This record gives sequence, structure tokens and C-alpha cells, in this order.
Amino acid sequence: MKDESIFTKWSLGILVLSFLVLVNEFVQFIPTHATVLEGILILIGPSIFAFIGGGFSIIGIIRHKTKLAVFLIIINAILLFWWVIYWIIGTLVLGV
Repeated sequence: MKDESIFTKWSLGILVLSFLVLVNEFVQFIPTHATVLEGILILIGPSIFAFIGGGFSIIGIIRHKTKLAVFLIIINAILLFWWVIYWIIGTLVLGV
């Protein structure tokens, strides 16, 4: 088993942070809807994290090509287009 690059580990940490932001927007552990943000984190937050995490994943895959680095690049690519997926699912499910 190859050792993971520090960049791959950073990308994994950013991915976890991005999912925590998404879960917080639905569950509201830390209330952000009462602030100026009012739910904007659910749309642009994951895309910002995806740029940063994707960059770290690409550097990590250049250093040590591992399955985790490839997996993180795929997940960051999905998170990059999270806002489009969120809008389409919202339209199909809620019909608004």
C-alpha cells in the first residue's frame, strides 16, 4: 500500500468540511439562516471547496498515484456542479 500524499490528505479534509457545511445547511447545528448568508452556502460553498480540494487532489495524484486521490478528484468534480444538481433535483421533486 502506497503512502498517501499530504495533498491528498488535505483534499480529504476539505471534502469532509464541505459535507459538514452541506449537512449544516439542512440540519442547522450552527444557525446560518438568521445571518446575512441565508442559505447561500448550500449553493456556492461546495463549489468553492471543490476548486481547492480538486487542486490538492491533482497535486496529490502527481506525487503518488493512489485510488484515494482518483476518488477524491471524482467527488470534487461532482461537488463542483453541486448547485446545478441541487436546482435540477429541487425542480423535479418540488416542481417549483
